[in-house]
Amino acid sequence: MDTPADDSQRRIVQNASRMRLLALWLGLPAVAVVLHELKAPAIMWALAAANVLVWPWVARRLALTHGQPVAMERRNLHVDALMGGVWVALMQFSVVPSAVLAAMLLMDRLAFGGPKLMLRCLAVFASGALALGALNGFAFSPQTSMAATLASLPLLLVYPAAIAFATYRLSEAVGGQREALEALSRTDPLTGLANHRALMAAVEHEFRRFRRSGHRSSVMLVDVDRFRLLNDLHGHAAGDAALKTVGEALRSNLRDTDTSARIAGDRFGVMLADASGSSVGELAERLRQKLAARLAGSAGTAPVTVSIGFATVDAGMRESAQWLAAAAEALQAAKAAGRNRCASSSAYGGAGP
Repeated sequence: MDTPADDSQRRIVQNASRMRLLALWLGLPAVAVVLHELKAPAIMWALAAANVLVWPWVARRLALTHGQPVAMERRNLHVDALMGGVWVALMQFSVVPSAVLAAMLLMDRLAFGGPKLMLRCLAVFASGALALGALNGFAFSPQTSMAATLASLPLLLVYPAAIAFATYRLSEAVGGQREALEALSRTDPLTGLANHRALMAAVEHEFRRFRRSGHRSSVMLVDVDRFRLLNDLHGHAAGDAALKTVGEALRSNLRDTDTSARIAGDRFGVMLADASGSSVGELAERLRQKLAARLAGSAGTAPVTVSIGFATVDAGMRESAQWLAAAAEALQAAKAAGRNRCASSSAYGGAGP
C-alpha cells in the first residue's frame, strides 16, 4: 500500500517528467536547425529522435519504479545534463543554441534541487561537452545563423515561464498547507473549538484594544461539574460525549465575533467581544441553562451540569493574565457555592455569585 510520502514523491517525479518533455520538445527546433546546417549524419538525427521520444519515457519509468523515486529522478537529471553537454558538442558549440540550452538546463536544476544540484549538473554538462568535443576533434563553429537563433526562441521564452508557473503552483500549495497547519494548531481536535493558544491570543487582543480605545469585553470560563467522577463511573467515551455537547452548545449560542475554546480537560473559555455589564451575567445564565438541558442524559448518564465564572476587563488590570485570573476566581466561587451556577468576579468591583 502506498504511503503519503510515496504519493508525494511520485507527484514530484511526474512534474519533473513533464518539464523534461517540454524542454526537449522546445529545444528540438534549435538542435534540428544546427544539425541541418552542419549536414549531420543520420546517426545524429537518430540520437536526437531517441533523446526526445524515448528518453523521457525511460526516465519516468526508472524513477516511478524505483524504491526512492526522487533520488532516482535526481540521477535522471544528471543524465539530462550529460546529454545537454553532448548536444552542445555535436552542434559544434554554436553560441546561441548552446547558451540557451545551458541556461535553461541550469535554471531547471536550480529550481528542482537548489545550488548544489545545479553545480553538480554543471560539472556533468561540461564533462559531456568536453568528452564529446574531444571525440569529435573539437570541431568548433560558434557562429549562429538567424534560423538557429529564431529556432532557439521557443526554449528561451516558453520554458522559463513554465518553470515560473510550476513554482507558483508549488508556492500556492505550500501556502494552503501552511494555512491548514496553522488552523490545526489553533483547534481542539475533540470539540472543533479553538484551543488554549487561540483563546489566549484573543484575550490578549481584546485587552490591548481596551487599553487603546476603552472598549470593554468579558471572559467566561465554563467547567463541567464533577467531570472526573463522570469519567470514572461511565468511562472516557461518556466524558468525551459531554465535552462535544458543550462544544456544540457554545458554537450554536454565541456570536460569530466571540471566541469559544476548550482550554484544558473539562474547562472551556469564551472571549465575549464588546460585552460588559448585566448582559454578560444574563448570557452566562442562559448558557448554563441551555447546557444543562443539552447535557441531561446526553452521555447516557445522570444529568451533567456546568459552572460558569466570568469577568469584564477593568482599568485596574495591568495585564491580560489578571483578567483571566479574575474569571478563574469567579469560576471557583461558583463551584464553592454549590456548582451548577454562574458567578462574576469581585476582584475589580464585580458582583460575585
